[in-house]
Amino acid sequence: MTDFLAFSLRLAGAGLLLLAAIHTPLSRHLRWREQAALLTPINAAIFRVHNLFIVLVLILMGLPCLLDPRALLELSRAALWGDWSLAAFWAIRLYCQLFVYEPALWRGLRREAAIHWWFVFVWIGLTALFILCGLQQLAR
Repeated sequence: MTDFLAFSLRLAGAGLLLLAAIHTPLSRHLRWREQAALLTPINAAIFRVHNLFIVLVLILMGLPCLLDPRALLELSRAALWGDWSLAAFWAIRLYCQLFVYEPALWRGLRREAAIHWWFVFVWIGLTALFILCGLQQLAR
């Protein structure tokens, strides 16, 4: 089971780094610069800082998963906290995907609906992965 989880963590890490990397083309596609210009200066600054921190969090989660997945699998209090914290983080992100983004943003729109459901699948996968890692910690 540990080898499967290590492989899954590496895959998840690569995916998280890819998600961080696509923020630049995504920002162009969604015209975030133009949209931010319509905000008050403080809200535009908050928007930019929040985007920076989203990318930073994705990188800081992705790197250990990709480069040292055993750090999240070794029996330790830090790994236990890390696994369950990441499980909670991704479960909350899944909740937001399902209940914060209004269906009008994607329902009836083929591409947007596909993206919406793809991310539902991804967030379920990440939540389940870190729950499994946490359960492995508790089973020892």
